[in-house]
Parts: sequence; C-alpha cells; structure tokens
Amino acid sequence: MEISELTLKLIILLIPGAIACVIYEKITIHKKWNAFPFVANSILFGASSYIIAQLIFNLIGNDSTFDNFWSNLPTKEIPYKAVNKSSIIAVILSLICAALDYHKVLNNFAKRLKITNKYGDENLYSYFLNAKNVDEVYVRDIKNNITYHGIIDAFSETSEFKELVLRDVKVYSYDKSKFMYTIEKVYLSRPKDDIIIEVPIII
Repeated sequence: MEISELTLKLIILLIPGAIACVIYEKITIHKKWNAFPFVANSILFGASSYIIAQLIFNLIGNDSTFDNFWSNLPTKEIPYKAVNKSSIIAVILSLICAALDYHKVLNNFAKRLKITNKYGDENLYSYFLNAKNVDEVYVRDIKNNITYHGIIDAFSETSEFKELVLRDVKVYSYDKSKFMYTIEKVYLSRPKDDIIIEVPIII
C-alpha cells in the first residue's frame, strides 16, 4: 500500500503527541486506552507541544523553526526541526501532566469549587494504596488465619485478583494476634472480594 506525501507528513507531525501519550499512559494509573482515546490525546498533546515549543523558541529569539509552521500545514513540506523540538517539549509536557494527575490538582481544585466529588480516574483500591498516609498496613487473611503487618512495596490489580507486595513483614495469627515470624518480603494475591487492608493509627 502506497502512502501519500501528505499522509506521511501527518504521521510525522503526530510523533510528539504519540511520545507524550506513551509516557503519560505508562506512568499514570487509569483504565487502558483503546484506539480512539489514544489518538484523541495524541492530537491534544501534539498540538499543545507545538504551541508551547513555538512560544519558547520564539522567546529565545533568532529561531526561525516555527516561522510559517501553521500556514504550511496543508503543504507537503515536512518540518523536521519543528517535530524534533516539539518532541522534546512533549516529553516534558507529559511528565508535568502526569504529576498534575498524580497530585490530583484538577480534582482537588474542582472539589474546592464544589462542582465534583470525584477523586480521580483510578479505582478505589489504587486510590487507597496511593494515599500519602498509607504506608504501614495490616493485611488480614481470614481464611488462612494470618495477619501480615508490613510496609507497602508495590501493588497492582487484574480483572480477578488484587496483588500486593509488603516488605519488613511481621506475620501473626489472625484469631489470637500471636506473633509467628518475620520475613523480608511477601507477595500476596487474593480475589477482588477477599482482601482486607487496615491502616494502623500512628500515635
């Protein structure tokens, strides 16, 4: 299949947005994007990267990279320098947006305006374990009569199971809270409806 010059130009112009999307998707917690959200966000990230890059390099002065950039979009000319510079901006932009998402800046601002109570895009399991005051936890394994007390090292979730890695772990019996042994790390995988995590009160 032959690709026209305009199609090739469009693909190259989307590179900054695609780079930003890949980085943002990798380091933020949200439902996996399908094709449409990825393309839409690539266009948004890409356009923002070009605009910000143009502003920055115009402020620097003596840089003609973005001269006539927008007016030349319908032509077949491929602005490689603009794509390269915008790709650098796209990396920085994606990291900034990821930080804003991680700290829930938009959600917290909207809550202060009392226009939403949504905490973010991630599920409640991830939101709970990502909270600043959640570090040391008790994990109750009632079926096996075990309580794990340790520091959260990593966690994830599949469609069927919740996974959790604890370090500096002390293991107790659940029914009598009797200390049994200590271990450096433990990996726990439990069904979604069969896990209890408690955060102790720090006095």
